[in-house]
Amino acid sequence: MRNRRAFWKYYKDVTIFNLVFSIIFGIISNYFWGLISFCSLGIIIGLLGFQYFKKQEYYLYLNLGYTKLSLIKNTFVLNSIITISMSILISI
Repeated sequence: MRNRRAFWKYYKDVTIFNLVFSIIFGIISNYFWGLISFCSLGIIIGLLGFQYFKKQEYYLYLNLGYTKLSLIKNTFVLNSIITISMSILISI
């Protein structure tokens, strides 16, 4: 069985880079585009930041049974769910 705490650590590490980028982008444009960037371009920025600063940790996740693709896919799905939820809450 996979260690869910390990995935949450990966998600937190990638999302820190993503949030910084998305907040700055949202301030420059508006909150809607900040949310969209959190779900799309921000994930790429987060992955690049993780790749640059914490590349060695991918071996840890591989040993725990997570492939790089599964980590990226799960991060994208979770960010999409968060973005859709936030969009619905803001529109209410």
